[in-house]
Amino acid sequence: MSYTLKKSVLLESRIGKMPETILSTIELFGLDKLFSTQGGWITICHAAHLTGDQSILIENIRFAIPNLLKRHPRMRSRLRTDGHRSSLEILDYDEEYFRPELFYSIVKSKDQTWQEIADRRCHTNPYSDNDKPVFPLFHFIIQPNEQNQSNSENPFHILLFSHHCGSDGRSGFIVINDLLTLVTSSDLKQRTEPVNKEIIPCVGELIPRPFSVLYPLLFVIGKYLFKKDLRALVHPQIPVKIQHIEGLSTPFQVQPAKYNMLFASTSTNLCERLRAKCKSQNLTLHGPLHACIVLAIHHCFQKTNRYLKPLDIDIDFNMRERLPESSLTNSTVGHFVGIGTVKLNSKFPLNSTLFWRLAKKCSVTTNKNLSSGELAITSHFLKDALENERLQNELLSHCPDGRASEFNFSNIGKYPFACDYNQLRLRGLHVVNNAAIIHTSTLLFVTCAGDGQFDISLAHEIADSDKAKEFLDYYIRLLETCADTNIDITLRQLLTNAEEN
Repeated sequence: MSYTLKKSVLLESRIGKMPETILSTIELFGLDKLFSTQGGWITICHAAHLTGDQSILIENIRFAIPNLLKRHPRMRSRLRTDGHRSSLEILDYDEEYFRPELFYSIVKSKDQTWQEIADRRCHTNPYSDNDKPVFPLFHFIIQPNEQNQSNSENPFHILLFSHHCGSDGRSGFIVINDLLTLVTSSDLKQRTEPVNKEIIPCVGELIPRPFSVLYPLLFVIGKYLFKKDLRALVHPQIPVKIQHIEGLSTPFQVQPAKYNMLFASTSTNLCERLRAKCKSQNLTLHGPLHACIVLAIHHCFQKTNRYLKPLDIDIDFNMRERLPESSLTNSTVGHFVGIGTVKLNSKFPLNSTLFWRLAKKCSVTTNKNLSSGELAITSHFLKDALENERLQNELLSHCPDGRASEFNFSNIGKYPFACDYNQLRLRGLHVVNNAAIIHTSTLLFVTCAGDGQFDISLAHEIADSDKAKEFLDYYIRLLETCADTNIDITLRQLLTNAEEN
């Protein structure tokens, strides 16, 4: 047996004595490393809501999964943690090792709701007691409806759970589309999918280091500013109550936190109605989606009478279209997200500021962050800060109860595929995830699929659960209101109209 290939190692499989081949080992840096540091994890849930003949999915998923695994290398990966080091091992396809039943299960709808499944699974520790690697990183849960009727309008659900080190919001879109396309294909059982062996490094390795000569100075400044921002979190603007996951300990002084999760949807076709309004203002959807978050926070947690003082918000960016020099494509599955903090740095008079001026400000400021290199600086700062264990512990020790920021907005966007799959139709899609050891207090996820509504998820540590629900409900009312009102509406008028709706 030859061991000449540096990236190919033979190990004993967990099932039997059959060897398995590691194509490549990808060391994790930056955000990828943060997701798994100190015994933590982030599990993403994509909850797809469908109608139609669910028996097609149930009968064919075991034949579809081998094709998915061959197509997407990250689905054939496992997470290995060894002290301070974390890595992904990308495996060659082996039909005995990658048994389909490892990657899906079926639950009865009467036992629990899909929301309860999402909450429970996201907060379940993926690590075993014997230090075995986390495997698999992807798992489907099918929740059929009680009435197993062909072309039924009663919804059933597919919940895709994936570890954030190997996946992101857009990855879930890709995998769900591939699954639904495969299970409804007439030639599924005859397919011989080629094994994709292309290895793409983690996103921290793909983003060019900015301002190479000045970067060491920028790193020192970044460390100072990071600590300053963390000190401010001792007194958060959104009151929080930390719930720890019982029975879990970590090498770090912060214990894993548990989010509360809320799910909601807007009226149908709101996405297109709001997009039409944005087009008239030469804006993307990000503008009003971001602006309404700022207003909802103001309404629920600040209550000042004269001015809107926006909270700093972390924004997630899909990097697939922002790294043209890389081999990333819109069909690449993995974690390829960058995070930037949007600071509006001004007060807006409620009586005189037009809502669409605020939306424009949100959009312009976000785009400026992208073009200024701030995203690249943040990415490399996290990479370098977490690479050194002493520096990592120094920085993370400043995070009160593990909080590194107050609010994160993840606009995953419109589902980029057709929603009709022969005898199945995708009607909606929620996305949510749990908290890592180091995390953000409140996460808001927005998607659009199926019937044109926004599907919105809130994962939070807000102290008052009623206030959290009020925030989510009010955010939706703001979106509905600004889509259906005139363009010269002021912030005060929009707030008032949303309260009355």
